Amino acid sequence: MLVNNQEVSARLSQAIEIVSCLFEQATGHDAYTRRKLAYYAVSTHYIRDFDPFPGLAIYGAPATGKTATLNILKAACGQVVTITGETTSDAALKACMKEANQGTLIIEEADSVTDRDIENILVTRYTRASADVKKMVSDGKEWRLEASATFGATIVHRRNLFRDPAMLRRVITVQTKRKQGTYLQVTDQTHTETFTQYKRLFGFHPTWPKVTNEWDVQPAILDCYKPLIALAKLIEDSDFLGELVKEMTGASSRLIEEENYLDPQVLLKVLITLVSNKIKTNVTTSRINIEVNKIEPAIRDEFGVSCPTLKLSANQRNRILREDLGFPIRSSHGRNRLYLDIPQLIKVCEDNAVEDDVLDEWKKALGINNGNPVPAEEATPSDEQGNSWEPEEK
Repeated sequence: MLVNNQEVSARLSQAIEIVSCLFEQATGHDAYTRRKLAYYAVSTHYIRDFDPFPGLAIYGAPATGKTATLNILKAACGQVVTITGETTSDAALKACMKEANQGTLIIEEADSVTDRDIENILVTRYTRASADVKKMVSDGKEWRLEASATFGATIVHRRNLFRDPAMLRRVITVQTKRKQGTYLQVTDQTHTETFTQYKRLFGFHPTWPKVTNEWDVQPAILDCYKPLIALAKLIEDSDFLGELVKEMTGASSRLIEEENYLDPQVLLKVLITLVSNKIKTNVTTSRINIEVNKIEPAIRDEFGVSCPTLKLSANQRNRILREDLGFPIRSSHGRNRLYLDIPQLIKVCEDNAVEDDVLDEWKKALGINNGNPVPAEEATPSDEQGNSWEPEEK
């Protein structure tokens, strides 16, 4: 289809708006995340124009919108092949990778697939060079060299992100979060007319603008985000591009530092859950204690058995809680307990960029504004039975 530059921009802008609006109806994603997902979905229709092409990792705790996000991507991405990690075999996964060549492979429930296998898939499909696999096969009579191509977009649906910061070179990430509200179910069956209109917007070959490293980010990060950058430049969406540059700069810094930035966030999210379950609706500034032995089961329940934080030893985990996050751990009644108050937990979560609707509810209940928490009650720290703390766990 021949279209002029102005029509190209109008068509792709409309496609992005359609998908972004669907995410607004079905999920609690903020405006930037909705557009980032829409940009990714639209870009998958032009995989043949890019090398490399990034993966997309959608991660978060249960009931935070991962499935709703995936339902829209299934209908909005180009040439989709879906497989479920819980029931797939190695042979079926390889067959789906081959079927999704130049298309989009979506792996649901990817926590059931080992980190090593998932990372191998993302690495293999990321570039044409790594995706062009040649191997010797036999038909029972003679051996022959067979080529198999598996290049394309890969979307994984997990409870947790990858431990290896090097995956940032190949994957764009979206974290789902708890958001209150009423959301619609959006699928290609519930919104047939909308998706039919959306798919009619493609079928032409754009002339992509040149993408240069004008922001001085890590070259590997630039390569990963290049399809989204090219699309933003093509339709002249400077606002989205500005937000994307901020994300690339952050990813570039983490890649340089090779820091492990996941464990503190996982532990804080679990503490939010444990404290919320303990206090119910009785939001207070008083000291609260959490049994340390409840943390590991809570991580498993909220993030799944593949969560990298579960690989930490008890000493490593407790060191992060004490030294990095500042929560004392003491022994009381034969059990190790972590002590905190809600204003302190809110402050530490803010310092570590952890967001949750529960935190906003607590801040409102305690009258915390502009980062100035209400002081905790002045008292000798004690457990719920009034016993003073014993010497700190070693």
